[in-house]
Amino acid sequence: MIEGGPDCLDQDKASEPCDGAHSVRRLRRIAGLLVAIAVLFSGCALHRTSSVPVPTLVYAKRPEGQARTLVIFLPGKRSRSGDFDRERFIGMAQEWGIDADLMEADLHLGYYREGTYSKRLWEDVVAPARASGYRRIWIVGISLGGSGALGFAREHPDSLAGLVLLSPYLGPPEMAEKIRGLGGLGKWTPEKSGAAGSFEGVFEEIWIFLKRVSSTGGQSPALFLGYGRDEGMTPSLDLLAESLPAGHVARVPGGHRWKTWQALWAELLSRQLFDEPKAERKALP
Repeated sequence: MIEGGPDCLDQDKASEPCDGAHSVRRLRRIAGLLVAIAVLFSGCALHRTSSVPVPTLVYAKRPEGQARTLVIFLPGKRSRSGDFDRERFIGMAQEWGIDADLMEADLHLGYYREGTYSKRLWEDVVAPARASGYRRIWIVGISLGGSGALGFAREHPDSLAGLVLLSPYLGPPEMAEKIRGLGGLGKWTPEKSGAAGSFEGVFEEIWIFLKRVSSTGGQSPALFLGYGRDEGMTPSLDLLAESLPAGHVARVPGGHRWKTWQALWAELLSRQLFDEPKAERKALP
């Protein structure tokens, strides 16, 4: 899973050759892959080493006992442990009074490079949370964390009540273009043309998962999407947004940065998406 950060947002604005659509698509595909690889292997994020178990920070709603709902935050490529608190995500959730415990999981780029992010998220975070009594578990993922949340949910769909994806990277742009060219996510028939475990294959599997979730109206698990209107990844994000109910999508002015995500978080909190359904409240002791 690779984050589409600011370094790769404008990759489609370069001049294109004029020797036919085939050459254009081929060059754009190569450019997209090269840029994604460059983003993955750049910056100080490389120097962070993974540890077992994944480090976490827990913000309990009540000191006398845990809530029934747990919200897990997954960071972006350049984030550090505690960023969700420093950037007011924790404070805003508490101000809105959501009835949930909150947890930051420091699932940084090192886990993705090793291919262990999903295993560690399950074994170190989600499975223990379920065993401890949490009835509903949500994942909030930003950028790389949104991609990781999708990859995890594809493998463990029944373990989650919902996902909140803020500016998730959804793969190379030509993949979204192909899906749109075939009539959109609802009409797209997956071909699984990418090799299993390859860059393209991973994101094909994610789009297959998104197709299934969108067929349920974004309800299984619940899926909410937020992004800035100035995102360079807007075409891919628009494609997903079009397949979800309007109430499951939030857009605000801004690009790929914390200020945008703060505004999106405030908007989504106002929709009370973490509230426990009345039917579940009556059924639980």
